[in-house]
Amino acid sequence: MSSKDRSVRSLQRLINASTARVLNLLMVSRKYGDTPEYRTAPFFQSPVLNRCLIVKHRLRPNEYDMFETPRSSATKILIPIDHSDLKMGARFIFVGQTQFNELMESALGVPYEPNSRDIRMLRLIDSIPSLDPFLLREQLRRAGLEPARCYFEVTEADVNRMFSFVQKEITPLVKMSFSDNTSAAVHATSRLVNKILSSDIDSDLDPLRQVLQLDAGQFEEGIFCWKAFLYYKWQLSELMPRLREVIQEINSVKPRTAGDSEVRSQIEATRAQVRRRVGLACQRVRQTLEIYDSAYFELTDHGRPGPFRGFLLSAPSMFRELGERLAGIDHVVSFWRFRFPKDRLAMITPEELCDIFYDFENGLVFNEDVSAAA
Repeated sequence: MSSKDRSVRSLQRLINASTARVLNLLMVSRKYGDTPEYRTAPFFQSPVLNRCLIVKHRLRPNEYDMFETPRSSATKILIPIDHSDLKMGARFIFVGQTQFNELMESALGVPYEPNSRDIRMLRLIDSIPSLDPFLLREQLRRAGLEPARCYFEVTEADVNRMFSFVQKEITPLVKMSFSDNTSAAVHATSRLVNKILSSDIDSDLDPLRQVLQLDAGQFEEGIFCWKAFLYYKWQLSELMPRLREVIQEINSVKPRTAGDSEVRSQIEATRAQVRRRVGLACQRVRQTLEIYDSAYFELTDHGRPGPFRGFLLSAPSMFRELGERLAGIDHVVSFWRFRFPKDRLAMITPEELCDIFYDFENGLVFNEDVSAAA
């Protein structure tokens, strides 16, 4: 463990980072620390861990030897030196790195318990490709771990980026109550978007709850699920233009030397597999999102709330598939652009290119696809 992560600007950038990349428990403690749900259902039992930042991190070459088995990314635990001033930096540990047990014991100041709830939580987080709150909560629930809902919010930065997209999505629902697109309708749309994205469930939403015939608990869960699908639709819309550029570059990239015939053959085979698996992942994501679109259309265009009510109640079962596939697509886009910045000549050996394609291919293999093939 480094005594201090001196990338202060990087630490501060995490405040505005993608929801899928950072779990900022320090911000959660500042916002919800005095609430009963925060105190009774903490994410981590350790007070130190419960105010850390967890990041999905692309490993740099000098970090590869921190792990016994090769990997391209890792889960990084950042423990601020001073919780009130991130400029002081942070100690950090990678989940599963060499001497992980000793480093955790030193950081937490208590004996390391390999089967403790907190260590189980960290290993489960490390096993999933993304920290998006909907995938994360569903995976934890499957393991019998249920922290308070306040830990599963979309970051303020992503809320701001999502706002206009969600506003467009919600407009047909609001128009059901207005004869034309008046200023009142626009105001009502903005209010509803704010409530959905902030999970601010109050009496203003009671008419919608009654239309959907949901009790208070079901409605709160339903709004969470609705926000999840809006988030996934927005995420796909943001990814697609960047993905098209990256796939064009994957199709045309050539290593700086030809390499032997076996490596050339592997490059072409894995290149084709990456294209195929990216296409399949996009197709499956769209098919799942169409379930939401169909149910929402029944509500807004035909005034039939039943399908949308049924969708909201069953939605959590789809989070894993959506979250994992979008994380796989995002990894292809973000790692490729990290390795090959735009407008720069790609300089790479045949072996490195083959390794990147293998990494992408493995990141796009999902349990459901394997089961279907079998």
